[in-house]
Parts: sequence; C-alpha cells; structure tokens
Amino acid sequence: MDALAPNLRRLRASAGLTQAELAAKAGVPRATLASMEQAGSNPGILAVQAVARALGIGLDDLVEPRPEERHYLIGPREQQDYRADAGRFSARLVSPIASKGVAIHRVVMQPRCHSIGRPHPPGAQEFFLTLVGTAVIEIEGESVEVPAGHLLQFPGHRRHSYGNPGRTVCEAVSSVVMQLG
Repeated sequence: MDALAPNLRRLRASAGLTQAELAAKAGVPRATLASMEQAGSNPGILAVQAVARALGIGLDDLVEPRPEERHYLIGPREQQDYRADAGRFSARLVSPIASKGVAIHRVVMQPRCHSIGRPHPPGAQEFFLTLVGTAVIEIEGESVEVPAGHLLQFPGHRRHSYGNPGRTVCEAVSSVVMQLG
C-alpha cells in the first residue's frame, strides 16, 4: 500500500476536501484519515473502503500506483466482444477498462458487412486504421474509403457506420479518445 498516502492526499485535494471533511463523509475518525495520508501507514481495509466510497472512486484508485505509472497486460479472456450484422462485424475491446478516456477495438469485417456505429460522447475523436482490405466509413451520410495502411480520424460523436464492400475480410483497429487535449 505504498501508493495509498500520496494517492489519498492527491485525491482528497482534487475533491476540495479537508481531512476533517473527508473523515466525516467517510465516517472514520480524522486521526485515522491523517494516519492514512502518512507513508508506511497500515489502515484497516474497512477504513480504506469507506474513504474510497466517500471519494466516489474504486479501491484500486487508492491503493494502486497512479494510472500513468502502471502497466496493464490484458489477456483474451478479459477482452469484450461486440458483434453486429449477423456476426459479420466484430469489434473486440482490447484496451483495459481501467484506461479511462480511450477505447481500442480490433475490428474484423466479413465481406459485404455493414454495421452502424455507436456515437461517442461530444468531443470524442475516433482513429480508424485499416490493416487489411478496405473499409468504408460513413460519417453523417458522407462515405470515406479507408484502404489498408490508411488512418481516418473523425469526430466520434457524429452518426457513423462501418462497412466492407469488398470480397475479402477487412481488419482494422479503432481507437476512440474521449477528449483530446
């Protein structure tokens, strides 16, 4: 739990709470919270859970290194599949759920496949890289052909669809960044 003290201090400050305010919100003594903010503390799990709930965060946000200091290895069993067009379109979410703000999908489109995309939040940008074959992305009625080796960037919140008009399988990677900048 080496990350607990610095994470707690950072997250409490970003929530704009004093130690006393957070302790009251979590239902723990202020002395317990103050101790948790000191390196080498050994708090009980119930106190750590109460503080996480009070901050509205997951337990791992308190006890794991900051997201930018961690690495993730995501195995096939942890990846989620989405299928459409009678199974001819598949998008596998390969990015970790913990990577907030970005979603990376491995896309496989069978010949003559067409699938309507799910709009992303305003400000999101989608980066669609075709690896094999040629994809056609339709963005609010405008069709853009994306041959192998090409990348298309577009506002992900706009109505869009994915297609493979060809006779061979099309493979691509789609990365959605929820907010650039």
